[in-house]
Amino acid sequence: MSAKQRHELKYEISPHDAFVLSQRLGMLFPRDGHAGPDGRYVVRSLYFDTPFDDALREKSEGFTARAKWRLRTYGTAKVEEHEPGRTVRLEKKVKRDGAGSKHAAWITPSDALRLCGRNAPAAQCPATGADRSAPPGVSGGDENPVLAEFRQAKVVYGLRPCVVVAYEREAFLCAPGNVRVTIDSRLRSSPHPASFFDPARLLTPYAPDTVVLEVKFDDFLPDVVRDAVRVLSAVRTAHSKYALGRRFE
Repeated sequence: MSAKQRHELKYEISPHDAFVLSQRLGMLFPRDGHAGPDGRYVVRSLYFDTPFDDALREKSEGFTARAKWRLRTYGTAKVEEHEPGRTVRLEKKVKRDGAGSKHAAWITPSDALRLCGRNAPAAQCPATGADRSAPPGVSGGDENPVLAEFRQAKVVYGLRPCVVVAYEREAFLCAPGNVRVTIDSRLRSSPHPASFFDPARLLTPYAPDTVVLEVKFDDFLPDVVRDAVRVLSAVRTAHSKYALGRRFE
């Protein structure tokens, strides 16, 4: 199982600077096609960790090689167990020497519930790439190696759901360098896994005055992007939504 290594730059900026930056980027680059009329879409993630919080500890201690698991869904609709055609993204995010990669599988809501410890029938799913477009269906075929690895890690390391993180995202694309610029705001979290499946449940803002700017690219970052994302008040950071989402426990 392999995926291309990508570089990632993270900054914390103010809501005012985020608004100005969004207007600038919107005049230069196309937006993510999944965005709504306002140019945004909602991301919800459910993170897993061991009983000893190994992923959290490795992040806080600055391990150069680490990984974390999460479920991810998009939009504000409730994730229903038997909803036809609905899928949830299972991701393993790997960091090594400053570069990152993602390994992903689209699974059914029933499988997502089962991975969280709920009783639901198991399903199989085909492999997918790093894009966020779900396949037409997720039944049939051999089990995805990402799903198989997660199930094994769940048994061996005792992975369990820890925190739900949700936010609004604006995304801009630049083909040279395969660049993706994202602006994440309204950062919220909840220690209750049910909040992942039901967005009506309460989530608490964990950084109300902070907006996260991320710039992801393959082998090089074009000068036009580097200049466009320049914000004088930006603070380079290793902002971890997972770690910060758990700080109120």
